Amino acid sequence: MKRRGFTLIELMVVIAIIIILAAIAIPNYLSMTARAKKSRVASDFAALATTLESFKMDWNKYPTATDADLTTSGTSIYDELTGAGGTVATINVSPAMTAAGDAAPIKYMTTSVLDSMKNPYDSAVPYTYTGDDTSWTLKCNTGDSSATPILVRTDLTTVVTASGS
Repeated sequence: MKRRGFTLIELMVVIAIIIILAAIAIPNYLSMTARAKKSRVASDFAALATTLESFKMDWNKYPTATDADLTTSGTSIYDELTGAGGTVATINVSPAMTAAGDAAPIKYMTTSVLDSMKNPYDSAVPYTYTGDDTSWTLKCNTGDSSATPILVRTDLTTVVTASGS
């Protein structure tokens, strides 16, 4: 008599192997997505840090703002970096001149680049900027309920670090 199909034992062994592989792969996948999100924030913050330092070189100070949304048109930091001018920008506006003698407004980042910088943890919660003439801080709320729910970068040489506030 010819045997067709698999025995119950063979099927159970195959299912057990699949479950073991899934138990190994799923935690690795979850940690990989967490690392990818943090890497995205680090990349965005690196671009913003370079832009802010270029702004400081031209104007001898950083844009002034407190917890400003970096990605919404019409905010002071957005208008300063994109050269949009308007009524909220105070430094990078015509007829001002940079330290090198260039006429404002100067476009440090295009609007499409700033618009594409979305918080990978929660796109409804924006990156925020706080700065005065001499320093700046970039923040990203991760939405995590742990003791360190915010990623922070404070200058061109630092890396993104976790913070409690």
